[in-house]
Amino acid sequence: MAYIICEPCVDVKDTACVDVCPVECIHTSEGENQLYIDPAVCIDCAACVDECPVEAIFMQSDVPNEWESFIDINSKFFETFVYPEKADGDSDEAGKSKQKEQGVPEEFVQLPDATGSSLRPPFGLIAMLGQPILGAFSAKFKSRLEEMAGNTRVFSSAISTGINSLLNLILYPLVLFFIGVKQTGGSYFSTTGNLMIFIGVVIAIVEGTIRFKDELTTSPDDDQSRFGASFYGWVPSLIATPLLTLMRSALVKDPATPRTTMPGAVQTEGTIYSDDITERYRRYGMINRVMELADHYRIEIEFPRWVPNSSAKATYDLPDRMPDYAYEVYLSSPYAPDISPTNESVVTVQTQLPRNEKNPNLFADQRFEKVVGRTSSFPDGFRNTFPIPGQPEDFYIKYQNRMLEIVVPKEGTYEELALEHPVHYAKLKG
Repeated sequence: MAYIICEPCVDVKDTACVDVCPVECIHTSEGENQLYIDPAVCIDCAACVDECPVEAIFMQSDVPNEWESFIDINSKFFETFVYPEKADGDSDEAGKSKQKEQGVPEEFVQLPDATGSSLRPPFGLIAMLGQPILGAFSAKFKSRLEEMAGNTRVFSSAISTGINSLLNLILYPLVLFFIGVKQTGGSYFSTTGNLMIFIGVVIAIVEGTIRFKDELTTSPDDDQSRFGASFYGWVPSLIATPLLTLMRSALVKDPATPRTTMPGAVQTEGTIYSDDITERYRRYGMINRVMELADHYRIEIEFPRWVPNSSAKATYDLPDRMPDYAYEVYLSSPYAPDISPTNESVVTVQTQLPRNEKNPNLFADQRFEKVVGRTSSFPDGFRNTFPIPGQPEDFYIKYQNRMLEIVVPKEGTYEELALEHPVHYAKLKG
């Protein structure tokens, strides 16, 4: 049952509710005097209710009698509403009669066919030919250069890193081979020389594996893989990265025509970013699953992995990866011998971005201070509750690769389950 925006929103249209909606189901269009909630998309999370400054949002069943007409008003709005990405589509027969268009009132605005920046001549050619060497630099340098190039055929982080890794398969054995030759007094055919070649190949393979570890470990829906630097590329990167930023105006040719947005959208300066919907769901704890096995329940929650690629990231120089969230797990209805057991317990997971040890009011990474809680892309953690039939006495938790796994027995203690490979034991809290 979806939520309804009622009369107090008329002529107010405060977008605080839009900022906190995790599924972007709140919209309006040019000429409208209020906001509307799409009942087909709303997930009943109630995040918007507390944010509304005029208390205009109610669950459909709780709409006051004097505002019941807004249920039909809200529904009829979406009968003729066209989402931006479907505005030009010709496969939707129903869409042919729709007239309203609406941009996304959010910091992420995706514009089709927008002309991007490009490297000025001859810098584009230099970047293309220099990929074997530039691939040795840090991921931040290559990501910034790829954005400036505006075309992966000119420069690509992945391709340059791959070429550089292949180059190192020749470079490392060759350098170590000549070191070995020097140690043996100039003999090119010696055991030492062959050993040095073997060591060089091993070092190149190990380094290449580490540089592509994100590509090897992330799931297919994580398209923000990072490609690290070679060991000799770290120091030059410290100088080249800020230098690249300072020289942007000289290196890059920005589009001559300004970007425009669809009616109701937010105008932003520079690059227009789009958010990965899977990552957004992770930041709100919405990607989780509960599996019932023979004698226990297994709960899995995916934690955020990447900082959203938004204008805020560039403005505040945020890192590529989200920090590991601090988390607490509680089990309600604790077992006690002198109390009658209940039929249901509740597992509660509370997470938040890590805090400063000396001052809990500050974030451990203070770069997040100006964005967390101020945009829908940076919530300060999330809270999940999972009703579990039975009366467990304790549980186990394991956190690995941005995945929190909770094992809860249906009855008794976790030790009585005799499961293999326990990782971390959490005493009952709450």
